[in-house]
Formats: sequence, structure tokens, C-alpha cells
Amino acid sequence: MSPEAFMCNENDANGNAIKCGRPSDIWSLGCILYQMVYGRTPFSEYKTFWAKFKVITDPNHEITYGPVYNPWLLDLMKKCLAWDRNGRWRIPQLLQHPFLVPPVPAQLSSSKDQSCKLLQLIAETCANDSEASMLCCQLQELLSDPVQPIASQLLTSREQQCKSLSQMSKLCFQLRERLAKSERKIEDLGM
Repeated sequence: MSPEAFMCNENDANGNAIKCGRPSDIWSLGCILYQMVYGRTPFSEYKTFWAKFKVITDPNHEITYGPVYNPWLLDLMKKCLAWDRNGRWRIPQLLQHPFLVPPVPAQLSSSKDQSCKLLQLIAETCANDSEASMLCCQLQELLSDPVQPIASQLLTSREQQCKSLSQMSKLCFQLRERLAKSERKIEDLGM
């Protein structure tokens, strides 16, 4: 239970009623992460209810964190287990935390740049073919920022990933067909 959950019927220093809510849920998330990382709860060394109550409600008590392989994971747990509910991170902040949103590898970024350059080159060589140019533009839009769709639309489910890949595949197929058609026209004209 979060510190404020023990004090739900009390008032804070400003006279406001202490309410349980999402900050309390974030505390619970921190406890779950702690349990997953260390194999025990943050207050497992305190055996009685009253001992746990005393340390959880003590704003000066510091939770003990052992070493972890990823410093961002440790930081995330600390953000979730901040004693002051107003200092505890909110859901939108947590969703942007580096542990939950890892950086895009440089290799992915450079391959994305190469794909966009290739599409730009194709679009330039097909300047007289409005349909091919339009298909190139649509593909460039999909590839322009691969992180943005993931962050904004949460492309995490297989269904969403498949839908996005299907859309790209469809555009690539249409572009290939359009380029092949243009090539046949050029051959027919004897150029």
C-alpha cells in the first residue's frame, strides 16, 4: 500500500484531504517492479504490519535498492516509489521514461535515411509520373519517423505491426508495378 493509502482519511499540510488514486497505482507499479527485480517487496524485511506501517508512512525512510543491470530500471523504480505522491511520476511521464522507450539504434536511423534517399531518387526519376511520385511520397511519410507512430499510436500489438507492414508492402507493390509499367512503355516506344 502507498503511504497515502494509509492516510486516506487524513489531511495534508495544506488542509487538503489525502486521496488515493493514480499516484497510489504508480506506487503499486513500483512495488511490482521491485518484486520482479529483487524477488521480494520493498518492505519485506519488516515482518509485522505495524513495522511496515511505520516505515511506509515515514517520509524520511529510504527504500534500499540493490544493484541492477540497467540504471534506467533503477531510476524508473525510484520514480514510482517516491514517498511524496506529488513528486511521484505520472503515467504520461512514465510512458516516456528511457527504460520504457529505448532509444532508436543509430543503425536503424541510417537505414531509414538510406530508404528515404532511395525513395527520393525514385521520385526524382519519375517526376513525369504523378502516380509513382505520389506512391514515393506516401512511403516516405511512413518511413520518415519510425519512432513517432510507435510513440503516438503504440504500435506494440502484432495486429498493429502487421497492419503497418501491410500498408508499406502494398505501397511498395504498387510502386513496383507502376515502375514496371513505365519501363514497358519506354521499351514499346523503342527508347
